[in-house]
Amino acid sequence: MAADQNDVLTMTGPGTPMGEVFRRYWQPVALSEEITPGGKPVQLKVMSEDLVLFRDDSGQPGLLGLRCSHRLTSLAYGRVEDGGIRCPFHGWLYDVSGACLQQPGEPEESSFKDKIRHPAYPCRDSGGMVFAYMGPADREPPLPPFENLLRGDGTRIADYYPINSNYLQNLEGALDPMHSTYLHMDKWSEVKEQVFAQPKVEVSLQETEWGVWRRSFGPTPHRETVVASYGHFYMPDGFMGIRKDSRNSGATPLIQKHQSWYVPVDDEHCRRFIVSFTSRKSTDGAEFSYAVSRDAFVAPGPENDYFRTYGEVDTISGIPLRAVHAEGSVKGLLAQDSMVNETQGAIADRTKEHLGSGDRLLIMTRKLLQRAVEDVRNGRDPQFSRPEPDDEGMVRVNGTDDFEQG
Repeated sequence: MAADQNDVLTMTGPGTPMGEVFRRYWQPVALSEEITPGGKPVQLKVMSEDLVLFRDDSGQPGLLGLRCSHRLTSLAYGRVEDGGIRCPFHGWLYDVSGACLQQPGEPEESSFKDKIRHPAYPCRDSGGMVFAYMGPADREPPLPPFENLLRGDGTRIADYYPINSNYLQNLEGALDPMHSTYLHMDKWSEVKEQVFAQPKVEVSLQETEWGVWRRSFGPTPHRETVVASYGHFYMPDGFMGIRKDSRNSGATPLIQKHQSWYVPVDDEHCRRFIVSFTSRKSTDGAEFSYAVSRDAFVAPGPENDYFRTYGEVDTISGIPLRAVHAEGSVKGLLAQDSMVNETQGAIADRTKEHLGSGDRLLIMTRKLLQRAVEDVRNGRDPQFSRPEPDDEGMVRVNGTDDFEQG
């Protein structure tokens, strides 16, 4: 990949080609529980824009430019009251639309406040997350009714974690159909010869209206047999992982669907938002428990060596499959995934890559993103920015509830 092509795909700030693409889609920016009516506002950075998120006293979420339109003071230190958020410097009050409701220091007869339109983006709650649309107002699409956000016949949990590298290499790491066999294989020294002797991972790919459908067959952690896994790409920064858990005898297998968005914070950081939905067991109606605690979460990184214990843990990297830190838990495979993605650099230099046959999905993904850039440049809506719900009013990234069909 040429350097200018890499720049186009990885830079998402205002006015950049990919930034314009991303701003045509609703993106999660926080968990709904992080803001309460009248509660403390939250400072955010999304796609290199400094913002403040709050929930007004009626419960409506608002996402505004961080700095007051008066003297540029941070609204994150303001107070949520009287139908909006009030700047701490001179008391200017803004509602969720960016309208200035009050300017206490101005003459009562002044109409100055009516001339102020503070930067503001539409927000919606869905599936335990706050979504925002940051694109042109006249192109605002409906918030997609994703299956994972709406279904009520199982257990759902929403979460996110910070990542210290560009969104694209982390998205590509999730999509990569080969890496689980090596990066995430436990008891590596015991099973590696068996892994090498098995057939190569077999990958099936198909371009869809929402992105790329992927099914792969290969060995996975803790297993000696070849199994199927599904990991689909959906535009522009999404990953849908689907797993079947048949370990509970006598129960209908749990179908776990993990839907992720790799939302850029800036060009060198992102957040992985994930909403997981799991079907109930049919025997007793019990729900699957994720047992996730945000309070105990510790982010892996170079400062803690990604919790590596080389010589004690039998993985290629020496990073445990599911790391546990003295101060708290580490989410799933995050330590291993963060290591391989962050050590590529803050923004991976794709001019130095040597892609192999197992990287077809990454190539397809990049081509779809490049096509979206051209679509926006030419005045067209990018792919999947206005998805059509099915007969049940939902958008299903996998296209079916049948696990065997993906």
